[in-house]
Amino acid sequence: MNAQPPRGYRPLTRTLLIASAGCLLMIALRWLLTGSPRFVFLLWNLFLAWIPYLLCLLIRRVSYPSSASARRRLAAVVLGAGWLLFYPNAPYILTDVIHLIGSSTRSRTEHPLFTGNALLWYDIILHASFAFIGHFIGLISLVVLHRIIRDQYRRDLAWGVVVLASGLGGYGIYLGRFERLNSWDILRVPVVALRTGLVNLFNLKAVLFSLCFAFFIFLTYLIVYSFHESAR
Repeated sequence: MNAQPPRGYRPLTRTLLIASAGCLLMIALRWLLTGSPRFVFLLWNLFLAWIPYLLCLLIRRVSYPSSASARRRLAAVVLGAGWLLFYPNAPYILTDVIHLIGSSTRSRTEHPLFTGNALLWYDIILHASFAFIGHFIGLISLVVLHRIIRDQYRRDLAWGVVVLASGLGGYGIYLGRFERLNSWDILRVPVVALRTGLVNLFNLKAVLFSLCFAFFIFLTYLIVYSFHESAR
């Protein structure tokens, strides 16, 4: 076990902040040119993707050194439960591309370079930027959590959490997109949230949809994790 935490994540956090600010700039530019705040909701979804990342940094802070007190370890467990609850918000942003399907694109500007077709391509790049950055933020948070569990407990337990997070991420995406549940609904309307979650476990459509996204999350995680480990 490591007595001290691995190197800090401040440079990476600054980079993720810059990338998120770039997404904000793209939204502002679209609003300015079209006069429509149509995709402003993407900013909220990106903010939600930051929550598991911030939680994993808190878990990291309270988990080291390995001789941390029982109170600190309990705090890490509580924060970990919160991380599992909010993690699906990160990959969920991938599904926002659905808003581009069958949608019309109009601009109030008469500039010949900013036609409806150009706006459509801009919107594709806009959604891809939010999706990639939001999903990447979530994957990085999972890498941090993975390393904490691996260092403090066991390697197989750490990989078990990765598999669990991938599965819950896929299922959370389904519940959010089709059942319109939010992470905080487990606190706001716990009975409804639990009932909806349990019922859909027996819904073949929900299971297959969730497995597809879980598989995607796990595959992309393997790439990020492998790069992170090889770059140490």
